[in-house]
Formats: sequence, C-alpha cells, structure tokens
Amino acid sequence: MMNEKAEHFLLHAISDDWTSLSEFDVILAKLEPEKYSRQFVLDSIRDLGERGLIRFGSFSAPIRPWTPWDMTVTEAVDRIANGYGNKVGYLDLADDEIYMSELLRAEITDSGRARLHQLGDPYDKYGDPWIDDPFSRADP
Repeated sequence: MMNEKAEHFLLHAISDDWTSLSEFDVILAKLEPEKYSRQFVLDSIRDLGERGLIRFGSFSAPIRPWTPWDMTVTEAVDRIANGYGNKVGYLDLADDEIYMSELLRAEITDSGRARLHQLGDPYDKYGDPWIDDPFSRADP
C-alpha cells in the first residue's frame, strides 16, 4: 500500500484534470522509491479505485475527449496492465514510452475530492518534492 504522502500528491494531481498513467508512475517512483515497481503502481491504482477515490477512463476522440470505463476495478486494472485494442499494456511498455501512453486517464471522484480536502494541500504539508529537479517539478 502506498504511503499517505504519495496518495496525497496523486489525488492532488488527479484533481486538476484527467491524469495519465505516467503521473502515477512518476509520483510513485519519486515518493515511494523503495517500493516502486510497475506492480506497485498497478496496486496503488487499484487501491484508489477500490476506495472509490478515482474512476477509470480514456480518451476516445473525436467523439468525446474523455470516456469513463463501465467495468469493475479489477477489469480496469487488468486493461491497464495488459493493454486493450491496439494499446500495449503497462507491463509491456518500454520505460521511455510510459510518458506517452494513453492507456489510462483517471478522474477524481467526489469521494476523492473529499479525501483531498481532508488532507489539505500537499505542498503546504510536505513542500515540493521536485524542488531539486526542474525537469520533473510539479506545478503547485
């Protein structure tokens, strides 16, 4: 299970817009380096989904910019892990392809917003974990 700091920054990132798989990967690699693996990222995504803090979807342009997936959390995580349609799954993506992947766009739910409100602003609580790395720095 991810730590509260990682959860906090993930929810903050997701609250701004639909969040890509690469955000999960980057944030968890930075804030949970001792646990970081692709399986850990998938388990963290699963945890947020099972707790009802996020919902899963993807872009389906040109009809809709974002479409929620009508499936269980288990099915969604399997889709992310193993791919679907013509999309290669997270477990098989090359490291340098993760940032371009459109396997997932997660959206925060009302429960996720409530949890984020309860936690407050992660930058106020923890500071900016990317302060020393201008290329990976998140915008507060």
